[in-house]
Amino acid sequence: MAAGSDEVKVEVVGVFEQEVSFQEQEHRIPLLLVRDPTGRKVRVPIGSCEGLAIQIVLESHVLPRPLTHDLALRLMERLHARLQRIVVDELSDSGAHATLYLTTSEGEISMDARPGDAVALALRADVPIYVTEELLAAGGAWGEQIS
Repeated sequence: MAAGSDEVKVEVVGVFEQEVSFQEQEHRIPLLLVRDPTGRKVRVPIGSCEGLAIQIVLESHVLPRPLTHDLALRLMERLHARLQRIVVDELSDSGAHATLYLTTSEGEISMDARPGDAVALALRADVPIYVTEELLAAGGAWGEQIS
């Protein structure tokens, strides 16, 4: 299951909060920051629970009980499925999307996922994370450039 020609491998830099205005109110939202080998960065809006799950892996914390993403990987393993890679493939005002690519005993499958969940799974499974070239060219969430 090779990466597509428009997919660029990225590394997770971290999870940060950003203040945004929505319906005339200020909100703080978690953003996942990823970077490609040339230094281009993309901010991806994620949920706070997914942000915490990602931060736990990045900081190498070991918890006494499995979190949801740990459980999902255990279920995949028990069902003879293996996560191969994930691709963050869409950012829009209506939300962000990612795709999980798995191999199973019956072949290869892909599944739609939220980017935060997909990255949390990928980090735990130690599989590659990709972003489409289109998103990298746009420079970040909602087209904002990051320095």
